[in-house]
Amino acid sequence: MSSKRQPRSRSPSKVAPARKPPRRPGRPQAAGGVDLRGRLLDSAIELYAERGIAATPLRAIAQRAGVTPALLHYYFASRSSLVETILAERVAPFVAVSVAPLLAPLPSPRATLRKFLETHMRNLAANPWMPRLMVREVLSEGGSLRENMQAQFAAVISPKTLMLIAAAQRCGEIRSDLNPLLTGISLISLAVFPFAAAPVWREVALSTFNGLPEPVMKAIRARQAQMKSMHAGAPGWDVLIEHTLTLFDGMLEKPHAKTKT
Repeated sequence: MSSKRQPRSRSPSKVAPARKPPRRPGRPQAAGGVDLRGRLLDSAIELYAERGIAATPLRAIAQRAGVTPALLHYYFASRSSLVETILAERVAPFVAVSVAPLLAPLPSPRATLRKFLETHMRNLAANPWMPRLMVREVLSEGGSLRENMQAQFAAVISPKTLMLIAAAQRCGEIRSDLNPLLTGISLISLAVFPFAAAPVWREVALSTFNGLPEPVMKAIRARQAQMKSMHAGAPGWDVLIEHTLTLFDGMLEKPHAKTKT
């Protein structure tokens, strides 16, 4: 009886590893849907505000954003293209928010000025990089953004606020013995300086308070507690904004007649 030959068992064939498909052309994708381009813009703004534009190489921006220099160059071919993008996508929207009350004035010129002051300060609080960038690149001699900011910002704010102050004086809403131009400068200073100089005045305030007599300190602490209770849960800048608006309300009032002695 002949036995049938059993087929030989074949060893399993080796499976070739799957090849990764080539990357499709277009913007690189980050894990978790992170907006790498937005992160690069944020990092550039932070460093420009800290060091200045001329002192910030592109490599430092890539390092701050946690990406490779090659990826930064993918989005922005040069420093000038990066700065132009920041002006278009970050500075221009900031300016639009601040000047909106001036472009849509209320019936009352004084109320329009007050609304502008509050809107601008809240805009600065939401974008703390802006006042520091202005100090370095607009107010400082040789600042690389001075011409652009004058065209975008000052060219709108200066004439609009000047006309509003003059109109408010004519209709008796604010005192008429103030110089309209200097009043406008004072208003902008009230709005911008606390944000631009925050690190300095906070340190000075702490050192000054430490040397005050205890009764004075007690009164200051009581006032601070009162303000915090009025703004429970509000960001720290809210107290400053309300304080500035109170100054605005008081400094533009008509001077009280002096009593004869």
